[in-house]
Amino acid sequence: MNTTPAESPEPFPREPIPPVLLAWAQQTFDAEEFLEGVREIEATGGVPFESLIAEVEAVVRGS
Repeated sequence: MNTTPAESPEPFPREPIPPVLLAWAQQTFDAEEFLEGVREIEATGGVPFESLIAEVEAVVRGS
């Protein structure tokens, strides 16, 4: 079967965002803080994936 991207099914079903979750997200999201982080990543190139994994593993271990 040969499908084009327009015909491909979505990877997961989309459901409406509950209003209470949307309200919480709007209250906790700081657009300027987000953009500052994006600018930092663009300027520095981010961190190697291995560093990110090590950081996550350390959090999971509780260290």
